[in-house]
Amino acid sequence: MTGYQLPRDAGAPVGITPRTASSYTDGGLPNNASHTWNLAALAAGWSSAPATVSATASCPPVAQAWGSNQYQQIGDGTTTDRAVPVNVSLPPGVTVTAVADGVSFSLALTSTGAVYAWGYNAEGEFGNGTTSVPGGPVAVNIPGGVTITAIAAGGSHALALASNGTVYAWGSNTSGQLGDNTTTTRLTPVQVRGVGGTGYLANIKSIAAGGSHSLALSNTGAVYAWGSNTYGQLGDNTTTTRLTPVQVTAVGGSGTLANITAISAGTSHSLAVNTNGAVFAWGLNSTGQLGDTTTTQQNAPVRVKAVSGASNLTGIKSVAAGETHSLAVATNGSMYAWGYNAKGELGNGTTTSTLRPVKVSLPVGVTATTADAGTELSLAHTSTGQVLAWGWNNSGQLGDGTTTNRTTPVTVSLPAGTTATAVAAGRAHSLSVTVAN
Repeated sequence: MTGYQLPRDAGAPVGITPRTASSYTDGGLPNNASHTWNLAALAAGWSSAPATVSATASCPPVAQAWGSNQYQQIGDGTTTDRAVPVNVSLPPGVTVTAVADGVSFSLALTSTGAVYAWGYNAEGEFGNGTTSVPGGPVAVNIPGGVTITAIAAGGSHALALASNGTVYAWGSNTSGQLGDNTTTTRLTPVQVRGVGGTGYLANIKSIAAGGSHSLALSNTGAVYAWGSNTYGQLGDNTTTTRLTPVQVTAVGGSGTLANITAISAGTSHSLAVNTNGAVFAWGLNSTGQLGDTTTTQQNAPVRVKAVSGASNLTGIKSVAAGETHSLAVATNGSMYAWGYNAKGELGNGTTTSTLRPVKVSLPVGVTATTADAGTELSLAHTSTGQVLAWGWNNSGQLGDGTTTNRTTPVTVSLPAGTTATAVAAGRAHSLSVTVAN
């Protein structure tokens, strides 16, 4: 439509402005809505008789955030806590595919493999070469030629998985959680070294970032860990901090953990699921977050027990490790939780902590697809695109418009006409990838 102008007419939504171009993007229409504009010729000698043109809006997935905003981790340009989701102020035209929550910072991955960061940045969490005051979003300085396919945010460090199966890290490195064989904080991404510091970690398909440790899952089902190991969270049957990856051992501390399909890193404990749907846990166990019916620290993986009896939990497809509690999503869409429960984060209608799994009280007919756990905070993404939240809500991190703690799941108040495709839980804020229906 070069040479034509699309003037805003009386029926156009607010935000539609005159444009002259062969194509254009405008933020005045909701997704899938249509509007017809007057089309007037501008070029000399062309007819001035108005014609019409119709357009249908198409809105790409966006990042939304809610909860504590003390360090601008909501990403809306303010420090105002939000009790319902608001859009993160990412650059126009960015399509978000994944989000990740650190303690007080946030990450978003785009369809082009770029990464954006916002919130707290004292330890270089932005990955852009600065330790500026809180703010953002800003683009992470991913090395040239590298395309990122997955992200993870820890206490004050971040991980990114590249399309070629290598891993990059940035931020705090006091315990070697960046895996570059140093304890030097990095303000831009560095590549994670291989086992023993030889070469670089490769053939990785999934990553997870904990308080000050990191995990990676290989294409062959092996699990690697590095960083702080004070509580055995690396699962190598020691409490020795590791500056480069080590392979997680099997149950009992001999051999290596195998056939793993999913991993998660909490503040000081770790979880994994294998091809048979069994769940393994290791690390700090002060509140029963390992689910083995004890409060004994485990330096090597142990099996998570079933809801009752001597048998072990099975039928699980994914897990989420929080600060002091754990979640599991079953293949049938039900959910289990165990560990600390002072704020109702186990979602079973009580505030009683447990040393073994209890069933989460999901609404009738609702099935979960994924989950994430933060500090006394739990989130679930459902098969219909809803987001459920329960637990601590002092800053509105449950997204239900209140600051009331919830001991059973409530529905996050996503904007009308939208659903979520992914969720992430931080210390006191939450994120989603949200798309218009």
